[in-house]
Amino acid sequence: MTRLEAVLEDPLFKEYLLKNNKNETERKFCRHTFQHYLDVARITYILILESGNITAFMEENDLNRKLAKELIYTAAILHDIGRWREYETGEDHSLVGAELAEGILERAGFNEKEKSIITSGIREHRRGVPDRSLLGKYLHRADGLSRLCTRCEARDECFKVEEMETGRKPLIY
Repeated sequence: MTRLEAVLEDPLFKEYLLKNNKNETERKFCRHTFQHYLDVARITYILILESGNITAFMEENDLNRKLAKELIYTAAILHDIGRWREYETGEDHSLVGAELAEGILERAGFNEKEKSIITSGIREHRRGVPDRSLLGKYLHRADGLSRLCTRCEARDECFKVEEMETGRKPLIY
Protein backbone atom coordinates (compact mmCIF):
# COMPACT_ATOMS: atom_id res chain seq x y z
CA MET A 1 0.00 0.00 0.00
CA THR A 2 1.36 3.44 -0.90
CA ARG A 3 1.39 6.20 1.66
CA LEU A 4 -1.37 8.05 -0.20
CA GLU A 5 -3.47 4.88 -0.15
CA ALA A 6 -2.79 4.67 3.60
CA VAL A 7 -4.14 8.22 3.96
CA LEU A 8 -7.28 7.28 2.02
CA GLU A 9 -7.80 4.20 4.21
CA ASP A 10 -7.10 6.00 7.49
CA PRO A 11 -10.14 5.73 9.81
CA LEU A 12 -9.91 9.39 10.84
CA PHE A 13 -9.66 10.58 7.23
CA LYS A 14 -12.82 8.62 6.48
CA GLU A 15 -14.49 10.00 9.61
CA TYR A 16 -13.64 13.61 8.69
CA LEU A 17 -14.94 13.11 5.16
CA LEU A 18 -18.21 11.76 6.59
CA LYS A 19 -18.42 14.71 8.99
CA ASN A 20 -17.94 17.13 6.09
CA ASN A 21 -20.69 15.36 4.15
CA LYS A 22 -23.02 15.37 7.16
CA ASN A 23 -22.49 19.09 7.74
CA GLU A 24 -23.16 19.85 4.07
CA THR A 25 -26.27 17.75 3.40
CA GLU A 26 -28.41 20.88 3.06
CA ARG A 27 -25.71 23.06 1.50
CA LYS A 28 -26.68 24.32 -1.94
CA PHE A 29 -23.25 25.72 -2.71
CA CYS A 30 -20.09 23.76 -3.53
CA ARG A 31 -19.53 20.79 -1.27
CA HIS A 32 -16.28 19.43 0.10
CA THR A 33 -16.50 15.84 -1.09
CA PHE A 34 -13.86 13.30 -2.04
CA GLN A 35 -14.46 14.26 -5.69
CA HIS A 36 -13.51 17.85 -4.81
CA TYR A 37 -10.32 16.67 -3.09
CA LEU A 38 -9.36 14.58 -6.12
CA ASP A 39 -10.15 17.41 -8.55
CA VAL A 40 -7.96 19.77 -6.52
CA ALA A 41 -5.14 17.19 -6.50
CA ARG A 42 -5.20 16.74 -10.26
CA ILE A 43 -5.50 20.44 -11.01
CA THR A 44 -2.73 21.37 -8.55
CA TYR A 45 -0.37 18.92 -10.22
CA ILE A 46 -1.31 20.16 -13.70
CA LEU A 47 -0.80 23.80 -12.67
CA ILE A 48 2.63 23.13 -11.18
CA LEU A 49 3.67 21.16 -14.28
CA GLU A 50 2.30 23.68 -16.78
CA SER A 51 3.82 26.64 -14.95
CA GLY A 52 7.25 25.05 -15.14
CA ASN A 53 7.52 25.25 -11.35
CA ILE A 54 7.76 21.53 -10.68
CA THR A 55 11.56 21.80 -10.72
CA ALA A 56 11.48 24.76 -8.32
CA PHE A 57 9.13 22.83 -6.01
CA MET A 58 11.43 19.80 -6.12
CA GLU A 59 14.56 21.88 -5.49
CA GLU A 60 12.91 24.01 -2.78
CA ASN A 61 12.01 20.84 -0.89
CA ASP A 62 14.84 18.50 -2.00
CA LEU A 63 12.45 16.03 -3.68
CA ASN A 64 12.52 13.78 -6.71
CA ARG A 65 9.63 13.91 -9.20
CA LYS A 66 7.79 10.88 -7.79
CA LEU A 67 7.95 12.18 -4.22
CA ALA A 68 6.92 15.68 -5.32
CA LYS A 69 3.80 14.28 -6.98
CA GLU A 70 2.98 12.19 -3.90
CA LEU A 71 3.23 15.21 -1.59
CA ILE A 72 1.17 17.41 -3.93
CA TYR A 73 -1.60 14.81 -4.18
CA THR A 74 -1.56 14.10 -0.45
CA ALA A 75 -1.80 17.79 0.48
CA ALA A 76 -4.70 18.26 -1.93
CA ILE A 77 -6.54 15.16 -0.69
CA LEU A 78 -6.26 16.49 2.88
CA HIS A 79 -6.73 20.23 2.24
CA ASP A 80 -10.38 20.45 3.41
CA ILE A 81 -10.54 17.76 6.11
CA GLY A 82 -11.08 20.43 8.77
CA ARG A 83 -14.13 21.92 7.07
CA TRP A 84 -16.57 20.19 9.46
CA ARG A 85 -14.90 21.87 12.45
CA GLU A 86 -15.32 25.26 10.81
CA TYR A 87 -19.04 24.55 10.53
CA GLU A 88 -19.28 23.39 14.14
CA THR A 89 -16.95 25.85 15.93
CA GLY A 90 -16.11 28.64 13.49
CA GLU A 91 -12.40 27.75 13.49
CA ASP A 92 -10.46 28.30 10.26
CA HIS A 93 -10.68 24.97 8.42
CA SER A 94 -7.23 25.33 6.87
CA LEU A 95 -5.55 25.64 10.28
CA VAL A 96 -7.66 22.87 11.80
CA GLY A 97 -7.09 20.70 8.73
CA ALA A 98 -3.32 21.02 9.04
CA GLU A 99 -3.56 19.88 12.67
CA LEU A 100 -5.88 16.98 11.86
CA ALA A 101 -3.61 15.91 9.00
CA GLU A 102 -0.60 15.46 11.32
CA GLY A 103 -1.78 12.15 12.80
CA ILE A 104 -3.01 10.82 9.48
CA LEU A 105 0.33 11.60 7.87
CA GLU A 106 2.23 10.05 10.77
CA ARG A 107 0.26 6.80 10.52
CA ALA A 108 0.79 6.75 6.74
CA GLY A 109 4.57 6.90 7.19
CA PHE A 110 5.45 10.47 6.18
CA ASN A 111 8.55 11.89 7.85
CA GLU A 112 8.72 15.27 9.64
CA LYS A 113 9.95 17.20 6.59
CA GLU A 114 7.25 15.72 4.35
CA LYS A 115 4.57 16.39 6.96
CA SER A 116 5.75 20.00 7.18
CA ILE A 117 5.53 20.49 3.40
CA ILE A 118 2.04 18.99 3.28
CA THR A 119 0.64 20.79 6.33
CA SER A 120 2.08 24.12 5.18
CA GLY A 121 0.24 23.70 1.89
CA ILE A 122 -2.98 22.88 3.74
CA ARG A 123 -2.63 25.96 5.98
CA GLU A 124 -1.84 28.19 3.00
CA HIS A 125 -4.61 27.10 0.63
CA ARG A 126 -7.04 29.67 2.02
CA ARG A 127 -7.43 33.09 0.41
CA GLY A 128 -5.66 36.03 2.02
CA VAL A 129 -2.55 34.12 3.11
CA PRO A 130 0.60 36.17 2.35
CA ASP A 131 3.94 34.64 1.34
CA ARG A 132 2.61 31.23 0.35
CA SER A 133 4.88 28.35 -0.55
CA LEU A 134 4.62 27.09 -4.13
CA LEU A 135 2.39 24.27 -2.93
CA GLY A 136 0.13 26.66 -1.00
CA LYS A 137 -0.11 28.97 -4.01
CA TYR A 138 -1.13 26.22 -6.42
CA LEU A 139 -3.47 24.48 -3.96
CA HIS A 140 -5.28 27.80 -3.51
CA ARG A 141 -5.70 28.33 -7.24
CA ALA A 142 -6.67 24.70 -7.91
CA ASP A 143 -9.26 24.86 -5.13
CA GLY A 144 -11.03 27.63 -7.03
CA LEU A 145 -10.54 26.08 -10.46
CA SER A 146 -12.12 22.83 -9.30
CA ARG A 147 -15.51 24.53 -9.10
CA LEU A 148 -17.86 24.69 -12.09
CA CYS A 149 -19.42 28.04 -11.20
CA THR A 150 -20.91 28.71 -14.64
CA ARG A 151 -22.92 25.48 -14.37
CA CYS A 152 -23.93 25.87 -10.72
CA GLU A 153 -27.63 26.07 -9.83
CA ALA A 154 -26.80 28.32 -6.85
CA ARG A 155 -24.68 30.70 -8.95
CA ASP A 156 -26.99 33.70 -8.49
CA GLU A 157 -26.84 33.36 -4.70
CA CYS A 158 -23.11 32.68 -4.37
CA PHE A 159 -20.97 35.47 -2.93
CA LYS A 160 -17.80 33.94 -4.40
CA VAL A 161 -18.85 33.57 -8.03
CA GLU A 162 -17.47 36.92 -9.22
CA GLU A 163 -14.03 36.33 -7.71
CA MET A 164 -13.75 32.77 -9.04
CA GLU A 165 -11.99 32.19 -12.37
CA THR A 166 -14.63 29.56 -13.07
CA GLY A 167 -17.33 32.18 -12.50
CA ARG A 168 -16.15 34.04 -15.60
CA LYS A 169 -15.14 31.16 -17.88
CA PRO A 170 -17.20 28.06 -18.56
CA LEU A 171 -14.37 25.53 -18.30
CA ILE A 172 -10.73 25.97 -17.48
CA TYR A 173 -9.40 22.57 -16.34
